[in-house]
Amino acid sequence: MYQLLCQIFISITGKNLPEEAFDVLWPLLQGSRKGREDIYLGITDYSRQTPHQILLGSIPCQFYQTWEQFLELKKKMRTKQWKNRYYRDSASRLFVSAPVWESKTIWIDRTYDNPMTRLNYILYMKSERDKQIVLRNINQYGDIRGVDISWMSCCVFCGDFMRLRSYSFKNEKLDIEKACKQVNRHGYNYGEKFDKIGRRNTSGLPLCSLCKDSKDRQEKYRMNMLSRGDWGESLYHERDEQYHRNIGDMYPKPDMSEVSGDIKPIWKTPYEYCNGWELTDPLSEWFWHPDLTADEYMRWIEHTKLSDLEDLLDDDLYDQFEENPEYVVEDVIEYIIQKLEEE
Repeated sequence: MYQLLCQIFISITGKNLPEEAFDVLWPLLQGSRKGREDIYLGITDYSRQTPHQILLGSIPCQFYQTWEQFLELKKKMRTKQWKNRYYRDSASRLFVSAPVWESKTIWIDRTYDNPMTRLNYILYMKSERDKQIVLRNINQYGDIRGVDISWMSCCVFCGDFMRLRSYSFKNEKLDIEKACKQVNRHGYNYGEKFDKIGRRNTSGLPLCSLCKDSKDRQEKYRMNMLSRGDWGESLYHERDEQYHRNIGDMYPKPDMSEVSGDIKPIWKTPYEYCNGWELTDPLSEWFWHPDLTADEYMRWIEHTKLSDLEDLLDDDLYDQFEENPEYVVEDVIEYIIQKLEEE
């Protein structure tokens, strides 16, 4: 049975089943039929996901408090009226492809005084065009809202679809829309009380294993980086070379003539210097100008940090506090502590 499962996994995903999966699957394969059905469902759910994802928000709670109510919602989504309203392009009057897959997670939210049944329902569209049309229709004509969460499952640099992260994220028993807003605003989902919640690989910006530790890949895909708009106040994003080029033309390239070539960066990649979003924010002190290489950027950051410290320790600063020299010491210590906390 396990051998057959491995062959099915290869045929569906094109990859070998991870060796560590044996420890999880073996007890299930020896158990009840339901265990085997859960495995099949999990593999199907994993393989059918696409990068074009719409989270359905503001679904009336009376549609998922019980299993029978949820089945009524599913039935409603199969009606001709639903398809005409949401799966048709108003411009061409032609139908777009229905979602290639739909995924639901029903869970009990215990963060309130009275626990509530909650629902995360995600549509996986065939193409970016289909996603945009359906998303527009839902938000224009529907009683529910559509939220584009595709960016949470595509690498912030190369843009590759991270299927495992997508699968883990959709299984999280938390408010996915709120988690997206936290990551969009802060670069990490710290939860309501700033205690880290969720799985580690889904709580921050999406970064694939190939780009995470490679400054060469980060440099290669600098002009493809995901960039947020409105300083994180809305879920608006850009990922376009012309967009980054326009930003680069608006802001001057840092002068590297005064930066020593002997500076050794303390980090291996540009991404490690900040929370990710700041790399593409021209108003941030960590902004990575598009005309800088990865090495130049890291040397520039090290140079500016050193220059800031030298300015703080400049003799002119001490002259301002001749009567109270202890103020200078306090300011220097406070500055150093602040910089250490930022790192």
